Amino acid sequence: MKEKLLVSFLLVVMSFSVLAQQKKITGKVTSEKDGLPIPGVSVVVPGARIVAQTGSDGVYSIAIPNSTASLTFRFIGFASKTVSITGSTLNVALKEENNDLTDVIVTGYATLRKKDNIGSISTISGKDLENKPVQSFDQALGGKAAGVQITIPNGVLNNPPVIRIRGTNSISLSSYPLIVIDGVATYTGDLSGSSAPGNALSSINPNDIERLEVLKDAAASAIYGSRGANGVILITTKKGKTGRAVVNFDTWVGSTKPRNLPVLLDAYQYTDLKNEGLRNAGTFDNTNPVLANRKYFALSNDASGNVINTNWYDYVYRTGYSNSNTLSISGGNEFTNYYMSGSYTKQEGIVANNNYNRKAGLFKVDHREGKIFAVGGKLSYSNEENLSATSTGSLAGEAFGTGGLGRLAIVTAPNVSPYNNDGSYSVFNATTIGRGANVGSDVGFYNPAAVLNLDRSNNEINHIQGNIYLQANITPWLNAKSTYGIDYIFSDNDSFANPINGGSAAAGGSAAESLNKNKRWVLTNTVQANRTFAQKHNVSLLLGNEQQRSTSLGFGASRTTLSDPAFNVFAAGYATPSVNVANMGENYLVSFFSGLTYDYDKKYYLTANVRQDEYSAFGADNKKGVFYGIGLGWEIANEKFWAKAGLDKAFSSFKIRGSYGTVGNTSGLGNLASYSFYSTGLYNGSPTLVPSQTGNDQIGWESSKKLDLGFNFGILNDRITVEAAYYKNSLDGLIYEVPQVPSAGLPSRPLLNIASMYNKGYEFTVSGDAIRSASFSWSPSFNISYNKNEITSLSEGLTQFIQATSTLESASISKVGGPLGMIYAVQTAGVDAATGRRIFIEKSTGKKVLYQQVAPTGQFRYSYEDGTEAKNGISLNNDGIAYRNTQPKFSGGFDNTFRYKQFDLGLTFTFQLGFYIYYGTNSGLRDQRFWNNSEDMLRRWTAPGQETDIPKIINGDNVSNGSSFPIDVNVFKGDFLKLRSASFGYTLPKDFLTKIRLSNVRIYVSGNNLLIFTKYPGSDPEVSSNGNSIAGNSAQGVERNSVGNGRVFTAGLSVKF
Repeated sequence: MKEKLLVSFLLVVMSFSVLAQQKKITGKVTSEKDGLPIPGVSVVVPGARIVAQTGSDGVYSIAIPNSTASLTFRFIGFASKTVSITGSTLNVALKEENNDLTDVIVTGYATLRKKDNIGSISTISGKDLENKPVQSFDQALGGKAAGVQITIPNGVLNNPPVIRIRGTNSISLSSYPLIVIDGVATYTGDLSGSSAPGNALSSINPNDIERLEVLKDAAASAIYGSRGANGVILITTKKGKTGRAVVNFDTWVGSTKPRNLPVLLDAYQYTDLKNEGLRNAGTFDNTNPVLANRKYFALSNDASGNVINTNWYDYVYRTGYSNSNTLSISGGNEFTNYYMSGSYTKQEGIVANNNYNRKAGLFKVDHREGKIFAVGGKLSYSNEENLSATSTGSLAGEAFGTGGLGRLAIVTAPNVSPYNNDGSYSVFNATTIGRGANVGSDVGFYNPAAVLNLDRSNNEINHIQGNIYLQANITPWLNAKSTYGIDYIFSDNDSFANPINGGSAAAGGSAAESLNKNKRWVLTNTVQANRTFAQKHNVSLLLGNEQQRSTSLGFGASRTTLSDPAFNVFAAGYATPSVNVANMGENYLVSFFSGLTYDYDKKYYLTANVRQDEYSAFGADNKKGVFYGIGLGWEIANEKFWAKAGLDKAFSSFKIRGSYGTVGNTSGLGNLASYSFYSTGLYNGSPTLVPSQTGNDQIGWESSKKLDLGFNFGILNDRITVEAAYYKNSLDGLIYEVPQVPSAGLPSRPLLNIASMYNKGYEFTVSGDAIRSASFSWSPSFNISYNKNEITSLSEGLTQFIQATSTLESASISKVGGPLGMIYAVQTAGVDAATGRRIFIEKSTGKKVLYQQVAPTGQFRYSYEDGTEAKNGISLNNDGIAYRNTQPKFSGGFDNTFRYKQFDLGLTFTFQLGFYIYYGTNSGLRDQRFWNNSEDMLRRWTAPGQETDIPKIINGDNVSNGSSFPIDVNVFKGDFLKLRSASFGYTLPKDFLTKIRLSNVRIYVSGNNLLIFTKYPGSDPEVSSNGNSIAGNSAQGVERNSVGNGRVFTAGLSVKF
């Protein structure tokens, strides 16, 4: 018993002894800037594992040994601070660090201070992309970076925008940049197999993006070797920050309306003008006793006795309503950080039944174990529904589709109804709408109401992206890292075409199902050393190996002739058995790379990158390629003479830089492009093999030699920054489909590395805080770029080539010595005032040639001014010229952010200048077949001596208007200034939010595509029929029957807990 009492006594004494050796420190941590408390600050005893954290009120309490002389305070976004202990209370104010997006950049496999960068890199903050009414972040990049041209090709939801970095960089391959998300090169483009596009990048919730870097020159992009010719966009998603859990909730609702639709003729005007055309052609007949020989247009009444006057825009277009919701939680401590988010987006397009729905989630975690190891990972998943009734006529290859909704809305006659008086669909036959009271002529293609109500062409994408990494900090200056990432996309397509009217009605209806699986894994291993020698020599060396394997597998089936019209699914009964299709593909890329950065005393800079790639798609002897980039920089502001001259008082920094290197392009090349293929067939009932692809086992890399010279400087401690650059990208070994003589007997044109061209230009960016005070600030940013594109060679003996749009209209030509994709058109000289005939210019003689659809006896369809026959007529082949440039010479943007107390206003303008557009839709709006026309036709020629630009209307005339071949009257200047986005918000006062325990609440309204200042008469000068297709390289600037972009208004709420 005595022993137990003794032990207890000793323990009590020891505990009092320990307590006597400790002391308790309390205090409050605030921000030096505004004096507000900072929750989640780590309070650390130097050299020990004793840690405490501040609460929501910034207050902390920590028990420490009596011998402790100081405490260190750490929090992300603030400079760490070590403070000596002078008593039991220790209050600390932390200063915000200047290491945000303006100070640190991602360069590919590494990061560095922006001040140390000598490459041409533009940084875009994720805040510029948040809460935008877009389907994918890339749609919101317009005007954000110099040299980056973003074009929204149409108003169909989730269609990938056209992205060009420093011009178009290929002829037969893709010019789309490489996209890298959290270190993993991702799929891009439209991965839907339906009429509803599915942008591979739309799986990323824009609110989850922390930052983007755009790598433009060789010093920056050569580390990506064979994939860097089109530029590289690096995307970094958000991650957790040390501190208590932070919850963000963002929600918005909005509406989208069509804008600037062509003004069409109503039923009365249409009927009168079409009958006038018949009379002028001599074919009007409403009295012939043989009813089948009558031909005229007439009004009719609906079931209520009202004259039918249909506005087909009311059926094809709508006001689309949308909403989006995002919830995110992030936080962490000294060792583990996490970020997770979930979002749901539901958007309606301006075209009826065109919808986009996305459910997405993201989880990221980073953990540091001791001083050596770090491990982390990311997993994201999205389910996306891309829905459409049928073709909109707006995607690449759809421009002339008779069932394209954009075309049906303007072509279909307004004096017919979609429904008969008994409520049934008005149809004349399987592929045309009912004629109403019109006799002897069709009045439209498909019935828009029938295909919208009965058809579907849907796509569902399930997208999984993830990575996991392990990093070992072997020494304070040496680390090794391994990252394994995946990108899986499963695309499921479901379509149905009704048996009543439309594309499959003649076959009794059809249904199709298909599934495509795209899988990619990337394994990256790097070792990086960072050392400083003699306090002035700073060296960073990177060594790495990367392997990437991509596979695709697809299968599907279609069925026709529906047995029971009560069903509209693939599993229903069909008379015609399934037609099965399948595809598979695979490619492999293995790489070794190295990067070196060096600076001497922060004055003289050197960057060098080299990468060797081996790619499976090329010929056996050309799979390997070596790419490099080298850059030099001089920070003059750190020289002694700079300060002696007093220049440091005006310039806080002034750097001259230059780089040169070679990168490559593989984007868009087929997995087995080097091989020749045969397909199976039958001949007299016997199986045969038929050549289907001409291979080339010598095919190799496209290469881009990039030269970049520039300077950047800062004024007033970098409060205002200016960047300027000159660049020239010389593109060699461009792959081109070389034409062959028919006698060669080849199944397709072989691909040869034979063409060359260049892009060269200038970039200029100025940004800063123009005004900054306690209650008001204005932060503008302006960028502009100039680009010149020129083809320098094609294949031997070939000086030009023509590119068709949707295989039907050849409105684009590319010639050696000129830019890629000029408009190819026949010149005209107005309308003859005496006769109302269209006047063309004969290319070979320069003479004027007058055209008339119907030639009276003794006259000719094509004749010279003296009345003699122009025997060769007018044709595109004989008389077409390279008429106008379609690539903008100037592009850029102007961002403005205004803040007054709790109010904020953001305005983003974009512009493109120095280019022309072939407005092919305009020819259809003036076509004198049964098609409806624009109100332009009301100023048509009707009497001798009349001066007008619209010829005499004659039924059947599709030459005078430009439908038969492109003419210059349908070419317009495309220059525009667009108010792309605007937002106005109010942030609730801090003192009020503190009372209700919220960190931040902002209420806002915003708009997209609000105003366009342009002389272009179409819906939007950005609209393009060829989009991101390969034809889009050499046939840009063509608009045929596309759906324009809508005007969007939203209202939203952002809450931070």
